[in-house]
Amino acid sequence: MNLLSPLVLGAAGVCASPALYQALTGGMPMEVAMSRYLVALGICWVALSVVAAMVGEPPAPVRQAADRGVDRGEDPTLEMERPPGVPAEQ
Repeated sequence: MNLLSPLVLGAAGVCASPALYQALTGGMPMEVAMSRYLVALGICWVALSVVAAMVGEPPAPVRQAADRGVDRGEDPTLEMERPPGVPAEQ
């Protein structure tokens, strides 16, 4: 997962929102709030990368034997499509 993706930046903003709010209202120095945001950014990036690695992409569907013609006594090898006008080999 990209460190600068909107999902990671938004999640870090939500995690550090109390500190950011305090910095905007004057209750906390801006440097402390930004350092907390950067720590939250690193933690969110690692956490979301681990989740993305565990979930991964779905596997490709497996072709069934009936789709390949094995049950009908046909050759199970797949043929390539021929361009129009090219006769099939006998």
